[in-house]
Amino acid sequence: MVMANATDDMLTPVTRGELRQELQELEVRLEQRLEQKLEQKLEQKLEQKLEHKLAHLATKAELEIWGGALLARIELQGRQLLERIDGTEQRLLVELARHTRAIQESMSAQISVIDEKYNDLPARVSRLEVTVFPSRRR
Repeated sequence: MVMANATDDMLTPVTRGELRQELQELEVRLEQRLEQKLEQKLEQKLEQKLEHKLAHLATKAELEIWGGALLARIELQGRQLLERIDGTEQRLLVELARHTRAIQESMSAQISVIDEKYNDLPARVSRLEVTVFPSRRR
């Protein structure tokens, strides 16, 4: 019966308006299917191109690994630099102490020269006082 019904539909005459209506509906359905297929193809192509473009970029996990290694190197070099600075600071302090001692010794020598000039001053003043102030006794 289904066959007879399908055959009957095919034999039934249609008007031009019905035919136009049916063709428009068919055209709309075809356009929708075509759009869906085109969208799917376009999405696939875009995904492939994106994957191809991103293939050379690092992943998050790789970046974390490289970042950790870089941080470790920076910390190591920072520690080494601080050690060098500490060593340089110690050398400079030793050098400064040596120069300070040398300056102190030089100043002591200069002051000694001045002191030697006036070493006999108390005796000379005493003689002057006796001469100038004979009445005063000690």
